Amino acid sequence: MRALIVPELRKRYPTARIIHELPLRYSTNRIDLAAVTEREIVSVEIKSSRDVMDRLEAQLRNFKPVCSRVICALAPRWNEKLPMLERPTKYGSAFSMQYTPTQEIINRVGGIEVWTVDAAAGSIDVTDRNYHTRKPWLAQMLDMLHVAELVTIAERHRIVVPKRPVHLKLVSDLADLLQGREVVAAVCRALRERDAFSEGTDAPIFIEPPMERPEATSRGLFQ
Repeated sequence: MRALIVPELRKRYPTARIIHELPLRYSTNRIDLAAVTEREIVSVEIKSSRDVMDRLEAQLRNFKPVCSRVICALAPRWNEKLPMLERPTKYGSAFSMQYTPTQEIINRVGGIEVWTVDAAAGSIDVTDRNYHTRKPWLAQMLDMLHVAELVTIAERHRIVVPKRPVHLKLVSDLADLLQGREVVAAVCRALRERDAFSEGTDAPIFIEPPMERPEATSRGLFQ
């Protein structure tokens, strides 16, 4: 399934760095696959026919705060289309949708795009498209980064950093002092440059430091 999904992500997000097993500091869960562009993180949770669904709801809920899109890639057995349920009424019959247990979990979480990935057939079918782009939580995005990465972000924006920077304080102050789009871009850049992920991850992508804007010198200081 992973071998099918990676080319599909490259087609949809040609400038993205594909990261395998992206860790989250605020959770023990890892994102199976992440496509990290200059401005967004797209996550994919893969469930093969041999997987169990005990952790699926927690995984999806933990991924949503940092991602603009969350995709759940399911083996066909988990995403079957069930027949409508019929029940008699006073005036005839009423019909309602019927869902598998996995589909019920995804519906309960909400805002998840669903792919059916058939490894045997070599096919991907987008069975439930999500057209809405999420707005990530800034502090949660920053919390994914290492202290050194947070310090680099502060220095790029000409924000003074104490001699002994603390992760929680850096996250809090950067979330307060930077604009939302600056935080998203900075986190994406850090993840695209980080040289420490699972096998199969694309090589780091480095860019030249952007020109500092004049107003960057007026940022607040860390206390």
